[in-house]
Amino acid sequence: YAKPSTVSRNMRRPLIIIVTTFCFLTTYSQSPVDFSKFPVGQSDTTTLFTADLLNKINWQAIKGFCTGSNGHYAYERKDSLLTTYEYVKQGREASFEIISYKGTVLQYYSDAGNSKQQSTTSFFDKNVWLKYVSEMMPSLPDQFKINRDEHNNILKAYYRLLGVDTRDEYGFICEYSTMGRATDRRMAVIVLLKQHRIDLLKKLIEYPNLQTKLYAVDALIYNDYTAKEKIKQLEKNVKENQKQLDRLQKKNTDRIKIDNLQDQIKASTDTISVSKADLLTDTEWKVIYSLRDSNLTVKTCGNSGSYKIYGTPISEVLSDKAIADIPKWYEGLKRLGYF
Repeated sequence: YAKPSTVSRNMRRPLIIIVTTFCFLTTYSQSPVDFSKFPVGQSDTTTLFTADLLNKINWQAIKGFCTGSNGHYAYERKDSLLTTYEYVKQGREASFEIISYKGTVLQYYSDAGNSKQQSTTSFFDKNVWLKYVSEMMPSLPDQFKINRDEHNNILKAYYRLLGVDTRDEYGFICEYSTMGRATDRRMAVIVLLKQHRIDLLKKLIEYPNLQTKLYAVDALIYNDYTAKEKIKQLEKNVKENQKQLDRLQKKNTDRIKIDNLQDQIKASTDTISVSKADLLTDTEWKVIYSLRDSNLTVKTCGNSGSYKIYGTPISEVLSDKAIADIPKWYEGLKRLGYF
């Protein structure tokens, strides 16, 4: 039979494994972040200093806790103007990101995941953003600046489309890693389209950067296409409703239905008038065709294979076939959830 000391050692082994596993799981499941420390409803009328926010969430303690081996990661990245502080729990069960510009918070986003703490918070300081934009684009002509009173998502998307914090490339889906995704400027264009800021897109037809100009052009072509489709359907509805109305008026019966049809026809007619304002004018089409004939080369990124920038003749990017395919590309982005 086994000696007592041997039995004791054999019994201790599973106990040590259980305790070690329990300690690991406890460490893995706990969070070093108190997400309730992130301000909710923070106003951009008051400057939020980065040091104050980092002290509030105890960034140094978070960095010390996050070894990577315990399923928690902390990153601090710097470029010439911005510093990013990021925390991620493995599987992105919880995370936050703080972006700082010259000691002030530009934006932050936090997600406590399944924690009992507040779920998500976000903040964007348009005043800090515009200072950053001015430093990034000091020579930006006044004609391409927009009012600081614009909504935050418009200010951010517009200047990202101009090139702030985005790659100078043109494309719909580009291969950045194992999976392709929409380019950052494409996502900025989508924001402007969703908000129906056709006025800002038309402003950029004359923008000096060719890639940005093309994003605006293809968005306007898509908007023109959707407006034509909408008008076509509305005109069909008006025609059908008018036929019904004529029949009822001849019989002079069902006054309620006659009134309803008249209201529907008026509403459709009014919408057609509004939608016609979205159509590209002959002059605007001439500008697009002149751009196509300019013999310029576009920096395009592909959607297959490893990431690479290609020089593509603009005559190809704006060929008749390419223009006809623009709505298909946008509909594809819709199916992928970008809209």
